[in-house]
Amino acid sequence: ESYDKLLLSPGAKPTQPELPGVGQVFTLRTVEDTLRIRAYLDEHPVRRAVVVGGGFIGLEMAENLVHAGVHTTLLQRGAQVLPPLDADMAAEIHAYLRGQGVELRLGVRVSGFSPQGDGLAVELEGGERFPADLVLLGIGVAPDTELARRAGLALGVKGAISVDGQMRTSAPD
Repeated sequence: ESYDKLLLSPGAKPTQPELPGVGQVFTLRTVEDTLRIRAYLDEHPVRRAVVVGGGFIGLEMAENLVHAGVHTTLLQRGAQVLPPLDADMAAEIHAYLRGQGVELRLGVRVSGFSPQGDGLAVELEGGERFPADLVLLGIGVAPDTELARRAGLALGVKGAISVDGQMRTSAPD
């Protein structure tokens, strides 16, 4: 398509760290992702789920899985869920999650994912493993700059599209 001026607004995509087996886990960002997860739940006997990430998406997914009758473990790298909150507020959320049946593990780091039976095992640094029929990563987002990269635009810190003070990219117009 030809244009006089083009505004790029590609949004973000779920963060997927380079860990063994990460291609076998679900992420949640779009309506299509939601439909894919729902179809998986409808088509497979999911008794145990592991949600990696204690941000808004991870908490929302854990809540929905528990309401669906799935034993859910929530793994969070930091010392609390929802890191922007004060620690005392997060402690209330921790108590609520545990009261709802969520197995909450704080201060843990995932080192990879491996096949186990019909599902996956989530492996932590230190060797602990959590078996799961469904694993979801909710660990944040990264700039979706594939189009800009393919167009040869300069990328900046953390792979975002590099712009000047007037929000112009390295390509004129």
